[in-house]
Amino acid sequence: LSELGSESAKIKAMGIMEKLSTDKTVKVLNILEKNIQDGSKLSTLFNHNNDTEDEERLWRDLIMERVTKSADACLTAINIMTSPNMPKAVYIEDVIERVIQYTKFHLQNTLYPQYDPVYRVDPHGGGVLSSKAKRAKCSTHKQRVIVMLYNKVCDIVSSLSELLEIQLLTDTTILQISSMGITPFFVENVSELQLCAIKLVTAVSNF
Repeated sequence: LSELGSESAKIKAMGIMEKLSTDKTVKVLNILEKNIQDGSKLSTLFNHNNDTEDEERLWRDLIMERVTKSADACLTAINIMTSPNMPKAVYIEDVIERVIQYTKFHLQNTLYPQYDPVYRVDPHGGGVLSSKAKRAKCSTHKQRVIVMLYNKVCDIVSSLSELLEIQLLTDTTILQISSMGITPFFVENVSELQLCAIKLVTAVSNF
């Protein structure tokens, strides 16, 4: 799926995606939807008090692998849809909604808590720290897999703004995209995402 994501980006840039068979492209999109669904609601934040550190790390690695795989599926699907001169059949509503669902969930539950500690839930149920106190305790070190996921999600958000310029979407979908585009401005340490969100919010306002 990672390779498919990279290759679809190249084919999109070359402007030759439209030459592929529409039937096969639609089949690929339907398969991609299943892969997006697989990681769309998986929580990557754990506090398994009964597990050993090794067990928790292995479990987290497994979950992150599935989440990353789903991100690659999102990117591939969105690369297909935002390629020039694509037939109407490729703009499958279920696939678009699944991409948005995946992106919203992992922004809120995976990336925001990693980049801005204000979004972290205290697993021990202790007192709520002030925003300043929480941010002061934040470590700038990030796991490579989290940075990689962050970059992929930035690409998805940016590509969704392209999709808005191409395809008419339902009001419900537009509302979902709007909230996804506004939230990053209330999160710290996500400047790249905020740039992508500006592009997305602008596309929504021009819709």
